[in-house]
Amino acid sequence: MQESMRKLGILFIILAMVLVLNLSYLQVFGQDGLVENPANTRRLVEEYGISRGRIITADGLVVAESVKSEAPFAYRRSYAGGSVFSHVVGYDSPQFGRSGLEAHYNDFLLGRKPSRGWVEEMTSDLDEGNELTLTIDSELQAAAAQALGQRGGAVVAMEPKTGAVLAMYSWPTFDPNALVSQALDADGNLAADALMRAYAQDPTSPLFNRASMGLFTPGSSFKVITAAAGVDAGIPVDTFYDCPAELAVNGSSVVNYAGSPDGSMNMDTALTFSVNTYFAQLALALGGDLVDYAQRFGMNGVPPLDYPAVSAAFIPQAGEMDDVELAWTGAGQGRLLMTPLQLCLAGCAVANGGKIMVPHLMKDVRRGDGILERYEAGEWRAPISADTARQVLNMMVDVVEEGTGSAAAVSGITVAGKTGTAEVEGQQSHAWFIAIAPAENPTLVVAVVVENAGGGGTAAAPIARELIEAALK
Repeated sequence: MQESMRKLGILFIILAMVLVLNLSYLQVFGQDGLVENPANTRRLVEEYGISRGRIITADGLVVAESVKSEAPFAYRRSYAGGSVFSHVVGYDSPQFGRSGLEAHYNDFLLGRKPSRGWVEEMTSDLDEGNELTLTIDSELQAAAAQALGQRGGAVVAMEPKTGAVLAMYSWPTFDPNALVSQALDADGNLAADALMRAYAQDPTSPLFNRASMGLFTPGSSFKVITAAAGVDAGIPVDTFYDCPAELAVNGSSVVNYAGSPDGSMNMDTALTFSVNTYFAQLALALGGDLVDYAQRFGMNGVPPLDYPAVSAAFIPQAGEMDDVELAWTGAGQGRLLMTPLQLCLAGCAVANGGKIMVPHLMKDVRRGDGILERYEAGEWRAPISADTARQVLNMMVDVVEEGTGSAAAVSGITVAGKTGTAEVEGQQSHAWFIAIAPAENPTLVVAVVVENAGGGGTAAAPIARELIEAALK
């Protein structure tokens, strides 16, 4: 009997030790996991008991703020900017989590960052978050939405000297207010649940930010990088190639777009009129250097934008391409994939003397009248020399003044640009345009893609023109 009691006592001691060790582990090592567990409703009640900081555009429009709500949550988000800002700002929902800048700057908006002093941490509860000011200009964002309209695609506008993102719009878009609403339908179910299911099943993917995540064949807009690579590698702008309408390459061929000139021409003329067979020969002359330069511009890597959903543009490695694919790659076709953000960054290099600044959406973080954190501009890459950037910029001016980009011309402003018409198998081409203005002292770079819209000069260039007019006029 005593032996049985002794064994039972040992068992209880072991169980107690296991319990203590488990609790200690949870307190020390597992705390973050418990806090972030979606099933932890206490965490949600605590977070939605904080008046989350406002999100404000650079020109002072409040696009997100916390308003009083009903139990169990003290606050919910309200989005005055609606669908025009939805991809940039994102949403903050107890049911669906967070997206966009609501996710990326969550700790700042909840007041957890920057860290408060230990005295304040010990003596006061955290009941109000910090305010986030964006680089986005509300009027330019609205202009992008109006210009793109209800056509699939995206617009990105940046300030090349600082990397500030001035506009980032994608369509189709979504209603963030409906997603965070706690309203019930006639059956007593959360109405937002049905809406989220509809968004998730929609083949047009309205929750998908095409500006930073959409990967499209860039077409002739990529010729800006091919031209920059050629000039920087020592191939002069006045290098002439014989450019037939159809160029034979290893038993295959590269063909020009209908209406493109042929015959002997230099790089300036070829870029002005988007001659495929010139850039095919330039790519073959560059060989693997074309890939190296594309990667200097940031391709095959994720741009360091302070945003949670950014895709890497893609170019195959030189060893993975035969001459036919390399030739077509120089003209902007093949397996190339680019986001509008990446094309805009390439334009920034041309506009900013060969340097690409780190792209950013945060201008500063404030609490009351005090600035807690301010974004400091910094260089990300320098893919080409200042002289190369100047020569490519001059060629892009000719594209708008004499060539395929005439629809982007703005009276009184010197605009540089490049069209892109990207062939899509079985569908109409994607339309691209990249614009820099004013060319004498660039303060704006705009990249546009319109899905299955035809030519870049007719579908995308006018959108860039509208943004230039909104920003500079």
